[in-house]
Amino acid sequence: MRKTQLYKITFLVCYWTLAAVFYVCFKATVINDYSPIGKPYNFSVSLVVAVFGTILPSVAIASFEILYFNKILRRKPFGINLLIKTSFYLISIFIFSSVAVLTTYSINLGKPIFHIEVIDSFLRYLSSPGLIMMFVFWGIAVISGLFILQINDKFGQGVLLNFLFGKYHSPKEEIQIFMFMDLKSSTSYAEEYGHIKYSMLIQDCFYDLTDIVYNRCAKVYQYVGDEVILSWDLDKGIKNNNCLETFFDFNKAITKKQDYYIGKYGIIPEFKAGLHYGEVIITEIGGAKKEIAYHGDTVNTAARIQSICNEHKKKLIVSADLLSILHDKDLDIKYYIEPEGITHLKGKKYATGIFSVDKKSKDFAPN
Repeated sequence: MRKTQLYKITFLVCYWTLAAVFYVCFKATVINDYSPIGKPYNFSVSLVVAVFGTILPSVAIASFEILYFNKILRRKPFGINLLIKTSFYLISIFIFSSVAVLTTYSINLGKPIFHIEVIDSFLRYLSSPGLIMMFVFWGIAVISGLFILQINDKFGQGVLLNFLFGKYHSPKEEIQIFMFMDLKSSTSYAEEYGHIKYSMLIQDCFYDLTDIVYNRCAKVYQYVGDEVILSWDLDKGIKNNNCLETFFDFNKAITKKQDYYIGKYGIIPEFKAGLHYGEVIITEIGGAKKEIAYHGDTVNTAARIQSICNEHKKKLIVSADLLSILHDKDLDIKYYIEPEGITHLKGKKYATGIFSVDKKSKDFAPN
């Protein structure tokens, strides 16, 4: 399990457990609710049952959502996605809450959970306004938790928290790694397929990139046409050569689905990429539409390195500056690294050293 997935599961479990505590406190203090057995709820018992009765189902539901359900429904339209999830989780809420209610009644009555008095009380509960209130409350709690995660994914990993805490409300300088990656021969594909089919191709490719972005600790800065811009914090980018391996993992994923791409589009899509690192200014911009923006020469250099891939007939070109800080002592064993000389990139005053990098692997042959 990746750290990102673990953080999401932990958030949902904590969020829903706090919702359970709030629900019990609300019933006890605001509406002074009474149970169908004719006695006030035992607050301490209800609170303990709510907390422990929520944690286990929350772990199960959150794990299913993050590890499987979200991936299964990733390509579905938002409305259908929301309808399926809402139906599934409401049924789950009913099952888990029924167990919790039966347990509470059993403890309050001092009877086994399947005793006739407990069952009668539970049946009265099923026809009570409390059931409707419970469904409304937990429906809101579950969907709002998932909605927060959807918003977080919409902004990109960590961006929502940065907005909430105003991390980049004022410009800040940080060291980042950038990869500009786009589809080779994109113009000819667009002319051959037409705009709709070409857009479907790009959509499929970037869907296949999603899990790799998470696995390699990358952040999606922007999608621009057939190009994606990825960034890493310096330590995450150089760890396990994540900034390099992202490109090769993506090529491997495309190769594994080559039958799909050939069958649907008649091609196996190929991408080219440029990598560079350095200081950038990160700031929050915009009024009508806010986003986190990166400014500086580092971003421009990475873009221009990517733009000369065709000229050098290489798929991945990396700046000498970035290659020099990779800590892996076995770089020459794992990769084909070839100097491409010193180049004067458009718009830059000083020359930049560049290297082409290919993976020494049966899955990715050198170009």
